[in-house]
Amino acid sequence: MNWFGMATRSISDEEVGLIKTMLDREMKNRDIQFFFNRPDRPVNSGRITQIRQGTYGANVAKAPAAALDAFLTSQKTTPLTPASPPQPLQRRDELAAMFEQATSGWRLVGGETERIECKREIDVKKLTPIVRAIAAMANNCGGTILLGVEDKSSRVVGLADDSFTKMDLVKLTNAVKAHLQPTPTFSKGVFNVGGHEIGFVDVEAHPDKPVIVYRQGDRLEDGAILFRYPAESANIKFGDLRTLLDDRDARRLRALAMATRRIAEIGPENAAVLSTLDGSVSVGDRPLVVDKDLLDRVNLIREGHFDEINGGPALKILGEITSTDATAASASGRRVITDEDVLRNFLDQEVVFAPIEYLRFAATATNRDWLPIFYFAGQAGLTGGELSGLIGTFETPKTKHRAEMVERAQGSRSAYAKPTGSPAAWVALTSIRRSLPAGSKLRMSYPAPSPCS
Repeated sequence: MNWFGMATRSISDEEVGLIKTMLDREMKNRDIQFFFNRPDRPVNSGRITQIRQGTYGANVAKAPAAALDAFLTSQKTTPLTPASPPQPLQRRDELAAMFEQATSGWRLVGGETERIECKREIDVKKLTPIVRAIAAMANNCGGTILLGVEDKSSRVVGLADDSFTKMDLVKLTNAVKAHLQPTPTFSKGVFNVGGHEIGFVDVEAHPDKPVIVYRQGDRLEDGAILFRYPAESANIKFGDLRTLLDDRDARRLRALAMATRRIAEIGPENAAVLSTLDGSVSVGDRPLVVDKDLLDRVNLIREGHFDEINGGPALKILGEITSTDATAASASGRRVITDEDVLRNFLDQEVVFAPIEYLRFAATATNRDWLPIFYFAGQAGLTGGELSGLIGTFETPKTKHRAEMVERAQGSRSAYAKPTGSPAAWVALTSIRRSLPAGSKLRMSYPAPSPCS
């Protein structure tokens, strides 16, 4: 028994009460999960949503505020954001936990919500229904599109084939870019429930809403603003649009107020505005321009952590600088890499932000065999053995291509082929010429012609 006077369950009444009080404090689902997930008993986001909606633990009272405070104190740390986004395997487990087995088969607990949309099937040649759902979720609080689940009955039917699994994320990204501005952030994947493959598209709420349809398509009207309502994606209503625009304006005003306050602190005569787009620096009415080469070579120094080095150009950055793990950045789906990116960055010898994601792309998302993987492995600080081991961990249906990349990393596969025939003769001749002393000439002798020629 506990302070509620009720029996405990898998998620105990005490924990349900604590979660309800956390929700009252407007803590996010992922932050609440931090305190209750255990290796033997995960608590997924869907279960917390059910507690929020009153469909799970409805009769459990909220924990007293003092009890929650004591609980948070006992945890020693109370992060408001996770150290990194859920990794793909963990995300699949979270989604699978949202389903339960019924007499008629597997079904989604709770059905469609403002954060969950179900579609029985997907046609990868006709992606506008997915684009429509992405736009609606990006304009609200984000969410997940489940493919292979009936929308009305919430029954699992599974994907009809592997076309969605094999579909490159670039294809979906291009479809979104062709209809929506600004472009929402999303990722895709597949998980298994009861032997059925279910596809999913995770959509993030856009930080600068609204996302607007700018090109006509199937059920996509030019100029439309779509919004995710409970169990429905539809054109936004006036009240919701007004709230959305007010929130955007408030965010911009807060940012402007912070900048203005900083300028007031240091004095307008001592302040300048640096444009990160073109490198121009505005000092009053006198514009200065920072050369792009200098911008590429400049060192960013965090305020309070400056060690002067003679001759080293530096810009002082006001504010906190944090590092982001490249693998975590990938899981959120923020960056879509293409063949052109890989080749251009290699030819220009550019230092990329997430070299491991370039390696992942070369091993899992392209049909090209000879992309410059060793260049990006060097940026990631990987040895040949570490590179082959890393590539072997990448999940992809292109297992043969991945295996070939592993062989390249191990040095057992190379693009070099020994020349034969005429090319071999020219290679040998070139080698001989290079070995001769400077100024020497190579005389060629040919067999005398036969009398009959």
